[in-house]
Amino acid sequence: MCNNIIVLWIFYIIKILIYMIVPIILFFVRKKKIYKVLLYIEIIVLIIFLGFNFTGKNACMNNSSIRMINEIKNYNKLNQFQSIYDESKNIYTSLKPNKNFKTYTGRDLYYFNQNRDYMKNSYYECNNKKIYMSSSGSSIVAFSSVISTLYQKTISPIDMFENYKNEYSNICNSEITIENIYNSVMKKYGGISLTQISKSQIESSIRNDGIVIAKVEANENSKITCDSGYILIYSIGLDGNFLIADPALTDKSFVCPASSDAYGNIIDKDNMNKSWTLNEIDNEAVIYYLVRKV
Repeated sequence: MCNNIIVLWIFYIIKILIYMIVPIILFFVRKKKIYKVLLYIEIIVLIIFLGFNFTGKNACMNNSSIRMINEIKNYNKLNQFQSIYDESKNIYTSLKPNKNFKTYTGRDLYYFNQNRDYMKNSYYECNNKKIYMSSSGSSIVAFSSVISTLYQKTISPIDMFENYKNEYSNICNSEITIENIYNSVMKKYGGISLTQISKSQIESSIRNDGIVIAKVEANENSKITCDSGYILIYSIGLDGNFLIADPALTDKSFVCPASSDAYGNIIDKDNMNKSWTLNEIDNEAVIYYLVRKV
């Protein structure tokens, strides 16, 4: 409570009233009826303040100054990722992935989504601006899903981002790329290979226990994304077409806005429940990365 800026401002204002304003008012209203009321209030609040000091529970008193309020405000500006990361040690259920999908070789797909509760309000700060993962975090979330699937162990997007931040301190002035994410992952986990492949290699890669990350960019015929992002190609359906996992997929179908390259196109909320031909994927994919456990 005593790290809450609003609470501290309330205490600060009360201290000014009791130590400065009320005594001045009492001096000028000594012969008026309000004098006793103000005097009683002054005495009661001072006794409460003394009680705080006597019991040692005086954090709100000590922190309610301009200097301390500014210090605590800066302290409270800790990156939201770090806050969620710390909480996840005790409330880990909020970071559990969806395991309703299987890869071609039978692994559980550890699917994370950047629009779910544990991610949608997460951000990091760059040059006093909040960069929300819901709008720019599909690379981190996609790679988190891949490495968790290959290890069959939950490695959350929060963990992944912490590794990335530790490795690349200049995060505000550089793009979060799959190659850089891979480098930060390798230093902690190892045993993973990343290879850029052509579309003709996708099928054999998936059949041989690999997962493909595709960087997608929107165009006038887009059905996967309105702008740009990353998806996983993780399995092959009974019809011979491919199954994808989209870390940015929303719970409701939506129409791409006028500001996007795919203006007017509909992104279907059921995109992960249907199979896609290679040509449909390749219409939006610009780079394919094969990720494998070695």
